[in-house]
Amino acid sequence: MSTLTISDSSDEEETKAPTPSLAPRPAPSTPPKTTLATTPSASSAPSVIATLLPSMQSKNKNKGLKRLLTGEESPSSSPKKPKKSVPIRYLEPPVCLTSVERVPSSLNVGCVTLKSLIGDVSYSSGPDIANLGDILYNADYTSSPYSQKHDLELMVQINFMIDVPFVMNHVHESIREGLKTIVYHGLRLSMNEVMSLNATIATAYPRVTMHSVPVAGMGTHHTKAMILFYRDGTMQLVIHTANMIERDWRNKTQGVFKTGRLSKKSGTAGLSTCAFERDLLEYLDRYFEHEHFTSRVRLYDFSMIKAVLIASAPGKYKGPDRNKWGHLKLRAVLRQQVEVPKELIPGSKIVCQMSSIGSLGKNSQDWLRGEFEASLNSYRNSKTFGPADLCIVYPTAEDVRTSFEGWSMGGSIPFRSTAYDKQAHYLNPILHSWRGLKSGRERAMPHIKTFTRVTGRADGDHLAWFLLTSANLSKPAWGEVKDGGVFDVKSYELGVLIFPGLFEDCGESGEILHVSMMNSTVLDPYPEPSTLTLDEFHVGTTCSNSDNEENDGTPCDPEGLRYTIGVVPIRLPYDLPLRKYDFAGGDHVWLVDKQFPGKDDFGTTLAP
Repeated sequence: MSTLTISDSSDEEETKAPTPSLAPRPAPSTPPKTTLATTPSASSAPSVIATLLPSMQSKNKNKGLKRLLTGEESPSSSPKKPKKSVPIRYLEPPVCLTSVERVPSSLNVGCVTLKSLIGDVSYSSGPDIANLGDILYNADYTSSPYSQKHDLELMVQINFMIDVPFVMNHVHESIREGLKTIVYHGLRLSMNEVMSLNATIATAYPRVTMHSVPVAGMGTHHTKAMILFYRDGTMQLVIHTANMIERDWRNKTQGVFKTGRLSKKSGTAGLSTCAFERDLLEYLDRYFEHEHFTSRVRLYDFSMIKAVLIASAPGKYKGPDRNKWGHLKLRAVLRQQVEVPKELIPGSKIVCQMSSIGSLGKNSQDWLRGEFEASLNSYRNSKTFGPADLCIVYPTAEDVRTSFEGWSMGGSIPFRSTAYDKQAHYLNPILHSWRGLKSGRERAMPHIKTFTRVTGRADGDHLAWFLLTSANLSKPAWGEVKDGGVFDVKSYELGVLIFPGLFEDCGESGEILHVSMMNSTVLDPYPEPSTLTLDEFHVGTTCSNSDNEENDGTPCDPEGLRYTIGVVPIRLPYDLPLRKYDFAGGDHVWLVDKQFPGKDDFGTTLAP
């Protein structure tokens, strides 16, 4: 008999959930999907297609997806040949998904594993835009032209849950014993339990230092990040959505942001180089004994990072400090820095996707459709145009039952009946079920948390902005405006916001980069925006590469500036267009404390 435990909750303490029973029950009306014990090979193609594409039609795109699922075909390893009058340049996205064990390798291209993050696999030379095809579609960075090093010198792990032996087993054995490691965790333990845990870890791993982060009331230390220092003098920041426990890195949908290896500043050490660095250090300053590593963080150059840090830290904030944290920080950045092109405003949606929903209030305007939606719908030109529609993507009970992990996965999605029953009347109309065929994550239930503004067009799905975060949909995680304008934040969270403007630049060569951020799928890894002409760039001439060359047709303005389309491909974890809950057809929100009928792939049922 297994136990359905709640592994991660952003606004409630851990509690025991219903215990699954192995007693036989009548087969559900929908047959259980076939269990695949290992990554499917070509020989298992019929079962793979049956489980992942139950309603596949014989269209060309679906035929292509069949070939990907069976391993007969891999995604293109190089961008499509531009057909535009304006050249296209594909830019490396700073976010990606983690690999899933039980999908074909063709659906894990461009994804990362824990071993690739802390197993000391590094580039022989830093990746650049020209190599984007190789980077996106080479899941094994140890192969040529990359080299493998074991030069990790100091590791800082910041998380809610952490299994130290599991983490250390992913560090290369040649450096594991001597690797200095600092851990900050959010486990709610008694003083005796903390002392016992620390003693056990100290005996097995003398170089590991444990810190329990205290949080009051309904708050949680929920951040998931790692800071890695290397012997060659570089460092890397990783912000992600997975607990540092085995089951979170196997068959769940998770997301990762990584900076790549950063070099030290060339000028005076200690002076901030950009807002990202200042925000990061202000957040890290909240931790006990942080000077051991933040003094080193201050030495590095963060100026090339294409992201904005969106963090939460417990406190009651007033005045300008309100805009430093939670959803008010997101609102301030969107309002000041993000301009949504007018052609992307009609039909746009704000999509909130998470693994847990907290108590948001009896009425929609209490928080969700009030202050929180106001933040999500902010952008520089918002006074000219109306708001986007709000949508929530959250798994149904059937999604959980038929997932790779079956009913046991439900413990990682801790939405409770007590919260749902009070707010179902305003949540149900905006709920959308989990679908992940195009992302290759149909049966890998989401522990990832993403928020984005997206517009579906004939040429693909355009993202005005995209946020990857540890924060679920709850007031403790995002903050709540209280009486007197006090902004009350209860939890520690960390996320990164990216938008096209961060990538746009006019380089020394005179090139002007006009950037689109688009959804990348397993069938269309290099989405291509619709035709852009010289008129759309407000220029009326073309230019050559130099004064001595003939006109090459590249758009430029009278001053000779060259125009290029930049595309940042973001692999959303779910499929677009979204699918609304079919309550009349039997869809039910997954609730961790409710019994649902049927067996999962392991023959397990939820006890009555």
